[in-house]
Amino acid sequence: MRCELHGAAPVFCQRQADNRYACTVRPENASADSYAWEWFALHAAQRMQLVNFWLVAVAFLAAAFVQARASHLAAVAVGVSVVGTVASVAFMALDRRTRQLVHVAEAALLHLEATRIAHGEDEVLALVTSSRQLTRSSLESYRVVVQGLQLLVAITFLAGAIYSLASA
Repeated sequence: MRCELHGAAPVFCQRQADNRYACTVRPENASADSYAWEWFALHAAQRMQLVNFWLVAVAFLAAAFVQARASHLAAVAVGVSVVGTVASVAFMALDRRTRQLVHVAEAALLHLEATRIAHGEDEVLALVTSSRQLTRSSLESYRVVVQGLQLLVAITFLAGAIYSLASA
């Protein structure tokens, strides 16, 4: 709904309890903000779900490997180890792709933040910019921690396969 007081500016009007309308000016890029944020939220949540699913898969595969070794089933232990190695590498690739999609949204959000600040909005609302300035070391990044764990697990499963083959 457009308000006569605001002319061509896009506004959002709500009817109050006293039947009057309270209107607020909506930024020109409100739909762009929403689109970029929803893109970011979708892929960030997807990334967390991938990591959670990978952790569950690793737990089950590790339990299967231990059970196969305890039961002296070297061939099964090797098979489980190969599956664990391949799964960890595959999840690394999926995480990399999902991270790229998150970065696409971050780039759009950075642009929208810069536009808002250029139009006089408070710099405190530049959340993406602020979050990037907080990272002191690459070791603190989510990417390094998760990919490090995935690589470590892949190498551990590979070592388990070699050990199982050598002791068969």
